[in-house]
Amino acid sequence: MYDGGMNGRSKLQHGQIYLIPKERAFDLTIELALTTGVRLLVCGNRLPFYDIAYALARRVGQRYEMILKKGITFSRAETCTQLIDRLSEMDAHATPLLVSDLLARFYDEQERQVDELFFTCQVELQRLSQDCLVFVSADPRPPLERLGHVLDRITRQLEYSPSPNLHQKGKHYGSHTAPLLPSIQDRESHVQRIETRFAAAR
Repeated sequence: MYDGGMNGRSKLQHGQIYLIPKERAFDLTIELALTTGVRLLVCGNRLPFYDIAYALARRVGQRYEMILKKGITFSRAETCTQLIDRLSEMDAHATPLLVSDLLARFYDEQERQVDELFFTCQVELQRLSQDCLVFVSADPRPPLERLGHVLDRITRQLEYSPSPNLHQKGKHYGSHTAPLLPSIQDRESHVQRIETRFAAAR
């Protein structure tokens, strides 16, 4: 298991797929949006667009619209085939990828197809991990417990903890206990870069 108490995002490596607790996917989305940017691929039944918008508005005020447009790339997969298509269409670049509720779409597939589809998904995630940080969350329930065991083998578990100040208005630049976030100055620089690109595009 990866110890989330280490400092510095450099502790996380390319070439790894990081498994985070399902209940932490939302908080990680917000923190990545405010730091490095994030490609969010949702496999569950609901795209939490408005929840993310409200959470960002509490932290950055009117700048939330800019972060939504420039800091987060949203996509959703409603079937395993769509999941694999979304992953295969992604270019290799440095923006982190978060796939939330990875196994959700596999419950809808015929059992004889599940292993082949999951292997293809694994290959695409590993391809993307060569150039960016890849995070997945999952909830392996019957009858897919075996995929949970496979995930344990091919991923590195990350005990991600959100910033203590993450849920406080106006205090989204506080200290952080998890290993992946840049410094306070890097966060501010990231938001300023997004603002510059947003203004240029208007």
